Amino acid sequence: MPGGLLLVTMQPPSDMEDEFNDWYDTEHFPERRALPGFLSASRWAAVEGWPRYLALYELDSVAALETPEYCAVSNDRASPWSRRVIPRALGRRRVVAVATEPSTAMLPPPRRTARLLVARYSGLSDEAARTARSRPEAGPAKIRTYRAADDLWFLAAFARPVMLADLIGPFGEIADRGATLFNLYVPYLRSE
Repeated sequence: MPGGLLLVTMQPPSDMEDEFNDWYDTEHFPERRALPGFLSASRWAAVEGWPRYLALYELDSVAALETPEYCAVSNDRASPWSRRVIPRALGRRRVVAVATEPSTAMLPPPRRTARLLVARYSGLSDEAARTARSRPEAGPAKIRTYRAADDLWFLAAFARPVMLADLIGPFGEIADRGATLFNLYVPYLRSE
């Protein structure tokens, strides 16, 4: 069974950013990371693009989101703090996607990733994604692709800093399909 991905973007209102990060760092993120079927969990902050925050959870399969443990902490069973924070977040997008190719390889952890490109293409075939992953101009990126309905999600992890402008050539358009989301992230690090 191919692996899965839970991708979540959010932007807290400016007057709630500290509380948002407190909630994510101390309650929500550790809770999700400990659930069965969650293989990795990482948080990211946008350096180019919106919304500001991204959370990625690599799953052994999307069935991890149907376990009793996950259901016990989600939706109407979420904590009071979650029910306070989540509705106030802007740009919230929750994507459940399946890997386009079976693989045990995961994205490199944030400590080994300087930049992460997240792009979404509508109507792009898996074959077109495979071709894009092998382009020489893509450089030394670790690339994974995921399918959510008609959308293809493209995640490219770079070990060195890159600029979004440098990535438009190799990834801005694939097989005559322009990216409908094209954001560049760095690993999340809470500033004190």
